[in-house]
Amino acid sequence: MQYEKLSMNGKHKNDGNFVRTLVGRTGTGFADGHHVHKDWYQKTQSYDDMMETLQLAVDNREDHMVERSKVEPHVDNQGNFALGVAGRSYVPTDHCLQQLATKAGVKSASILREMRNAGDFDQQDADTMVALVENSMRRVKADKVFRLRTYTDGTARAFLTDKYAPVDNRWYLETLKEFLPDARFSHNNSDEDTVYSNLLLPDSIMDYGTDEDTDYGGMLSIGNCEIGKRRLSQYPSIFRAICMNGCIWGQESGQKVSKVHRGTIDLDILKVAIAENIEMQLSILPNAIREFLNTRAMEIKNTNAKAVIAAVAADARLSKADATDTLEQFVKHESHQQNLFGVINAVTRAAQTGSADRWVKMDEIGGQLVQMSSNRWNNILARAATLTDKDFEKTFSLTA
Repeated sequence: MQYEKLSMNGKHKNDGNFVRTLVGRTGTGFADGHHVHKDWYQKTQSYDDMMETLQLAVDNREDHMVERSKVEPHVDNQGNFALGVAGRSYVPTDHCLQQLATKAGVKSASILREMRNAGDFDQQDADTMVALVENSMRRVKADKVFRLRTYTDGTARAFLTDKYAPVDNRWYLETLKEFLPDARFSHNNSDEDTVYSNLLLPDSIMDYGTDEDTDYGGMLSIGNCEIGKRRLSQYPSIFRAICMNGCIWGQESGQKVSKVHRGTIDLDILKVAIAENIEMQLSILPNAIREFLNTRAMEIKNTNAKAVIAAVAADARLSKADATDTLEQFVKHESHQQNLFGVINAVTRAAQTGSADRWVKMDEIGGQLVQMSSNRWNNILARAATLTDKDFEKTFSLTA
């Protein structure tokens, strides 16, 4: 599939000023590279880099399709709760243990994880875990088939039913490479079983105009997991030249791929869906960047940034930790932007700390804020003007 360059409406000649102040502005590998600073480009990864890591994981694991009667809960020689499969012993990860408890019908699915992770865990606790699992599993049909993912390091990473249909991460990356061969992986939160990353799109397919000098570019937020943590998904997103932050563009019907790992998955049909989704997303990204830059006109008036961030945090239902991080990022990096643009950048900067799930959640909130109407922004400002110190205490931690 061939993609033509996409043009961006409107001119924002000064948006790239701060990038030009950095030593060695020009990037490498992305045509003229002006949307990815060269220092950040060195931190990105190629498809080959990613594939090498994934293949190494494949070489060190084995998926077992095994009947319930052949799964043997026991205490291993080190005193760990373990699962015996095909003559070997595997210690389940917390994720696997949670799946085991759910599939086996343990009354409180979290009890196994809580027992094992207690600081005073001992042999009696391990024996109790075995008894709990055996007691619950006796009610599961002996011939019911489960999918277990095990590694040569002696861990079990997943305990799933035979109805679970994983999409191979290597296949997904090969598909993306076919349609977007020059893209680069950034803010990579992937592991042996999960692809979770941003995919930066090269300037060769994202034309921002001959006089355009914006420091924002287009990317996809992608994800796929082979062990039941999340579905295959990809969303349009935008990034800053030095990739300190980005935001996932808000979704409308038909603007995302989201595939549950269940039943029979026709990879040919899924490949077409991915291709069509990429084509659609490329068409909306230039406008997404333009609308993002337009939020600079939505100024903070008749109140202050702390109050606005508190109002936004309440509206987006941010946790105290997320709200506090957002405020700190605004104070450190965005205080010169007394507008919605600065608030969005603070939210997405805060996304870069913590777990991958938090990163995507905060980026999604950033994307929702980009689409805020003038009326809603005025309502945020009006609400912010009424907040008191007591409200701030409920929203932010004491360090804020």
